[in-house]
Amino acid sequence: MEKEKFIIRINLKDYNNQLEKILSQKNFSEDTKNLLLSMLYKVETAYKDYSKVGIDIKPKKELLEELLEIISKDCKTIEIVREKQTKVNEKEGKITTYLNALPMLYAIYKIDSRKFKVLSDYEIIKPSLEIALNQGYAISSSEIIRNFDGWSWNNVSGEIENFLSNLIYQILKILVGEKFLTEWKTNSKEDHIQALIAKLRNNYKVKLADDLFKAINQLSILNNIENDKEERQRLINVQSILQKEFDELDNKKEYINKMQMEKQSLMKKIKQITDIIEDDRKLKDEFIIRNEKLSIEERIFSISDLVDILEEEKTNLMRAMNTYNKKMDLLNFDKTKEEVQNRLTLLKELKLEEQTDIKNIKIKELLKLTMEAVKTQIEMTEEREKIIKLLYTIRYFSLIYINEKQQFKDIIDINKLQRFAVTKACKQRIITIFSQDIKENYEIIKSILQTNIIDLEKMYFKFIQAEGKILLEIYDENTLYSVVEFSELKDLNVKKNKKIKVFI
Repeated sequence: MEKEKFIIRINLKDYNNQLEKILSQKNFSEDTKNLLLSMLYKVETAYKDYSKVGIDIKPKKELLEELLEIISKDCKTIEIVREKQTKVNEKEGKITTYLNALPMLYAIYKIDSRKFKVLSDYEIIKPSLEIALNQGYAISSSEIIRNFDGWSWNNVSGEIENFLSNLIYQILKILVGEKFLTEWKTNSKEDHIQALIAKLRNNYKVKLADDLFKAINQLSILNNIENDKEERQRLINVQSILQKEFDELDNKKEYINKMQMEKQSLMKKIKQITDIIEDDRKLKDEFIIRNEKLSIEERIFSISDLVDILEEEKTNLMRAMNTYNKKMDLLNFDKTKEEVQNRLTLLKELKLEEQTDIKNIKIKELLKLTMEAVKTQIEMTEEREKIIKLLYTIRYFSLIYINEKQQFKDIIDINKLQRFAVTKACKQRIITIFSQDIKENYEIIKSILQTNIIDLEKMYFKFIQAEGKILLEIYDENTLYSVVEFSELKDLNVKKNKKIKVFI
């Protein structure tokens, strides 16, 4: 044990040395340097408890190295002010904050230049999902010192800038894992939306996966348009366009005729460009005609430049024609119609033109779907360590703040999911069976999922007979944590007045 502590101290000293080298190359004040060193110490000190309690946490080495890299590459200026405020200018690489490690850590994660990106193909969800993921990442990552101090877990709602962004990010960690999200954040060129859909469908049933994907996108949009009127209007316009396209698709014959006409128009333009390229006289005439319409700065320099421009225009027209060919293909028609309908439904369900607040409805919908997904994970898991980790996940999930005052457990009844997990843990002989009656046994054991004891596997129960009642003393190792009162326990399966380990 002493050897392990020594190794931890050496590792921390190495990271401190690395940070000091980085800071020696920065024009930061002494207050800033001391605050960053203090922040790094708090992160390292809290990591053990954070990784035990939280959901799918990065390895400590990876987490600390990521922090150092952001400070080195992205933090150009850090200004310490007296006012209790934090501002981040990502373009200038500037952080303005006060002498507190938590807002400093949050600002560092926020200024990270590696961002979650959504390809422009997904124009409906792109702005909102990017905001939710990047903000959620910063909030989730700074939790290590927001809720942990190296001795205890204090789950608080303060200092959370956006509850829904945090919720969306935490749910995605539960559904697809930290590794998938890290890959997305560090590799912005790939189509991670299709990868996300595939991952969800691989992990869960197709309908559940698709419902989860839609609910996450809808909540991201609602979160964004709450303060962005322009984005709301943009999406109203997109919905109108999609409705028109769907109405056209609904009349297959008319739709295909329209596609045929547009395709013929494209073919005519392609032929005209081909004729110009192949005829020197027409090419010279086109050169003169185009330059007459352009300003001096925009004019085409030479005939060869014009040919390049025409070839590019022709290529774009050919691509557009291929798109029309696919749309006209009867095999693709139904797929196209379904895709348009799905995008339209995504927006119509949000009632963008009404003043109705459906945010809470969509929050409940996403929470219920996530519970169903976690239940699927439990059903598919037989390994002891994975089942234990899922118990930690359920506890953590139930305590996520939805707003300043309400946690998940205050909005949705999580008892059914907890009972399912506890029952499996008992059957697998992971948790002691305290009562022969299944319902009574759950009422006893659910106490473990309602505590902020960091290491559940170090919990003990002791049952004490009192006048007309039974007291359940809950211990965190040797320390009495709390006492739960039962009027009676009919089928108690263990001895009274004796400390009994909860996890076998």
